[in-house]
Amino acid sequence: MKSSIELSYFPASDTLDAFHRCDADYRAIIGPVGSGKTSAAAWECLYFIPRFLYHKYNIHQTRGVIVRNTYRELRDTTQKTVFQWFPYGSYQAKDDIYIIKWPEGYSVEVLFRACDREGDLKKFKSLEITWFWIDEAIEVSEEIKRMLKSRIGRFPPLCPRRYGIETSNPPDVEHPLYWQYQWDSPPPGPVPENQPLENHYGFWQKPGENAQNLRPGYYDDLRADYAHNPDWISVYIEGKPGVIMAGKAVFPNFNREIHVSKSPLIWSKGELYRGWDHTGNSPACVVLQTPTAGQVQVLKEFTADRMGIVDFARMVVWECNRLFPDATYTDYGDPAGTNRFSTREGGFTSNSQLIQEAVGISIIPSEQNWEARREAVDQLLRMRDGLLIDFRCTKLINGLMGGYHYPEIGKSGVYRNQPEKNRFSHICDALQYVAVKLAGNKTTNRIVPEEIRKYRSYYTDNYISGGVSYE
Repeated sequence: MKSSIELSYFPASDTLDAFHRCDADYRAIIGPVGSGKTSAAAWECLYFIPRFLYHKYNIHQTRGVIVRNTYRELRDTTQKTVFQWFPYGSYQAKDDIYIIKWPEGYSVEVLFRACDREGDLKKFKSLEITWFWIDEAIEVSEEIKRMLKSRIGRFPPLCPRRYGIETSNPPDVEHPLYWQYQWDSPPPGPVPENQPLENHYGFWQKPGENAQNLRPGYYDDLRADYAHNPDWISVYIEGKPGVIMAGKAVFPNFNREIHVSKSPLIWSKGELYRGWDHTGNSPACVVLQTPTAGQVQVLKEFTADRMGIVDFARMVVWECNRLFPDATYTDYGDPAGTNRFSTREGGFTSNSQLIQEAVGISIIPSEQNWEARREAVDQLLRMRDGLLIDFRCTKLINGLMGGYHYPEIGKSGVYRNQPEKNRFSHICDALQYVAVKLAGNKTTNRIVPEEIRKYRSYYTDNYISGGVSYE
């Protein structure tokens, strides 16, 4: 180890300088590719935090963990950045530990960890650390983050401070990272609906802040390379909120410029249609209208996380009554919603029956075949003026942009033939359940009343009365 270390670092922008000057327990940097956020986090965790604790509290040893979703990403990117900036440390490859002893008399121990495997949560339960840094934080689950928050400030014992750092490309507007932080300047998207968490401060970088440290034409070349993909440019170059697709899009024909309204859609006072995904703990519903034959408009979306189906249905009905007074509805949903289960009282019921009894909605089972449902939505996307979505339906839009996707099998370039079940799948399923019924009627933009009467009669006579379940 040399007796002196010569390193030179200057924050790439005023945004990163403000990040370093901030003393909040939790800080985040959001920015495009090449914006210098990874370098800034590396310096904060391996130099500025240990140095501050040494001079302020006479703490000679600190320990932290750097987390990324997979080991390949961790070693190929984040770890290389650390080694490039701080080449004088001692690396223990067996345990993935890097130790830097600074000449002033203090040291920092860095653990490198991934979290993409089942059971990885357990590896963080026994950590005793001063700080954590999560790189590409949008790829790491909230469960992992909560566990890490419970482990900081535990080394050394009675440590007076704790720190959590997150860096990432821009999240979508539904992602917790978008609202959990109080941003230094308004993010280039909708105002977050939820209040930020206490002592969480974020720094959203502007496009091109680090251009002086990149080769000439860096961003111009990226724009040319991805000219066919404006959503990629919006997120990775312009730094706007969007969806980072982790696999292959289920609906590649979706185009935000074509299929998303620029202003609020207006109800035409005609009949409305609702699609329901009402079988799990994260129910979803969409409200559609068909203002002209062959055109479908999505006026409203409803989603919930871990809400009972009756409470969710009541919320949907209350809000629909407020937004669309005196409207008539036809409701379609997941056929599995009619599956019966035993009750505490000893009888049998289903989610469809619970909704019918609680709020009077008869949900007609939709198409069982997933390929047919997917094709129905894709058919609307291919048609001129086939599908238009109100711009406020952010979760559905983000899902169609790629949040709803086929996951890749390892790193093989081969994708599964069924979409991943995630926070976007429920709302996209709700759209499919109603779209397949609307697309299936070739002669009119209205559902044949006879189909509705036939199902409701069967439902009332046999299902609610306690007879056989609907199949």
